[in-house]
Amino acid sequence: MKHFVNRKILNQIELSEKIEIKHIKGSEYRIQSGSKHLQVFLIESKSRLKTSSWWINGEKYIVNSETDLDQLLKKLGMNSGNEKKINELYAPMPGLILSVKFSNGDKVKKGDTILILEAMKMENLIKSQITGVIKKIYVKEGESIEKNSLLVSFDS
Repeated sequence: MKHFVNRKILNQIELSEKIEIKHIKGSEYRIQSGSKHLQVFLIESKSRLKTSSWWINGEKYIVNSETDLDQLLKKLGMNSGNEKKINELYAPMPGLILSVKFSNGDKVKKGDTILILEAMKMENLIKSQITGVIKKIYVKEGESIEKNSLLVSFDS
C-alpha cells in the first residue's frame, strides 16, 4: 500500500526505501526512516475513504492511501476521477415497451422513470442514470426490443 502526504512531513526525516510506522500507545505513533524518527498523533482515520488525519509538529496533515488495486485501476484510467458520463440508456433485457414517459428535449433527473418495459409478465421501470436532457428516444410504445437495444440518448 502506498501513502501520499504533503512531502513537507517526509522532508523532516531521511527518506529511505523503507519507512516504518510504529504504534506507541493510544493515538501516538512513530514514523522511522533510517536513523531518524518523528513522533506523530493520529487524529482521525476513515478506512472506507482511505484517508487519515495526523498531528505532526503542531500541524495537521491528511494522508491518502492507495492499495495495489487502486494503483492498477488508476493506471488503466478507471479511477473515480476519470469516470465517464453515461450518455445512453440500453435495455437490460428483452421485452415490450408499455409506456414512454418523456419526449425528446425533456429534462430528466437521475432516478426519473423514462419508460416501462414488460418482460416475463413483469413491468420494469427503466430509470435515468443521470440528470440531463433527452436527446433522442429510440423506441415507441408497443415496440418489442432485444436486450442491449439503445433506448435513449442524453445531452448532459
